Amino acid sequence: MKKLYSVQYLRACAALLVLFAHAFSYQIGADAPVIVTAGRLGVILFFVISGFIMVYISGNGPFSAPAFLKRRAIRIIPLYWIFTSLAALLAALLPSLFQTTVFTWPHYLQSLAFIVHEAPGGGGGSPLLSLGWTLNYEVYFYIVFAALAFLSVTSRVSVLTAFFVAMWLAGLIAAPANPVAEFYLGASPLAFVIGTWIGRRHLDNGFAYDTSKTALLCLMAGAGAAIAFVDDGTRFMGQISFAGQVMWAASLLVLGLVLEPRLKHWNLLEQLGDASYALYLSHIFVIGAVAYLARRIVGYEHPATVLLVSVVSIVAACIASLVIHKLIEKPLLRILNGKKKLKYSPVPYAAGGK
Repeated sequence: MKKLYSVQYLRACAALLVLFAHAFSYQIGADAPVIVTAGRLGVILFFVISGFIMVYISGNGPFSAPAFLKRRAIRIIPLYWIFTSLAALLAALLPSLFQTTVFTWPHYLQSLAFIVHEAPGGGGGSPLLSLGWTLNYEVYFYIVFAALAFLSVTSRVSVLTAFFVAMWLAGLIAAPANPVAEFYLGASPLAFVIGTWIGRRHLDNGFAYDTSKTALLCLMAGAGAAIAFVDDGTRFMGQISFAGQVMWAASLLVLGLVLEPRLKHWNLLEQLGDASYALYLSHIFVIGAVAYLARRIVGYEHPATVLLVSVVSIVAACIASLVIHKLIEKPLLRILNGKKKLKYSPVPYAAGGK
């Protein structure tokens, strides 16, 4: 499978958006709407990429659902279990470090199994590692996608679309207050759906370069970003904001595919794209560690300190993710894949605030 550098670069950008959002919100001590939306943009970009990649790697015809799910499990479970277990250990031994995260064995085991449930301690529907809510959506999408493995790609994407649109419409009508129902009836899976249609189009003839098309995609991405920030907290405007987020992410993905043959090879961005899953899962621990050290060493008396600590957190998280990817993630994948040289099969994941 040909490696798409544009997708790797966008995965890096998605992870960095989430990192920026969490780094600054953690230091400020509040979830400013602009920061939350920036993180959400990163999440939606990951979801759109995920939908695209699943179609891209599964091809035009039917495929083996068990083999597909096995590959996905090998790719996402090991690192997620490691960081979920780390969060569980910290929550059990140092509960004062957390605001809503509470360790219980049922909560821990359900989180490991990607079972969406109501979290103890006022955590809503988040798993024990709160970032894992996006992985719950990934697994949800994988299962539905695999259930349609017997269909051709066009039929598969069409049925997938009908299913997730129906679930979303049911959520609009029912307006569930239960976090589990809210999860399954939410709009987020529609971002995967858009990605699958982009993947379907890419399998046909790809996206040829065209100056006017490139300009239009840039305008659409800009308009989508502007719409994404209109969220005022109401349900209606939240849906409008979500539409803008998806428009932004989809436009960027198509733009990247259009420019793919012309892209320069940026090694650092490619490496961050490769390590984006490790960055997503590990960054919150790095941010917390840097903040703890900063409070003990320099304090937070000056506003400039907040900015400095945020920047240090971002750099440290990027470095840590590269190390984790090289020393932990890649060796684990080699072992679980039978020590064969890994082919390109990126984790299309990640995330930010809900």
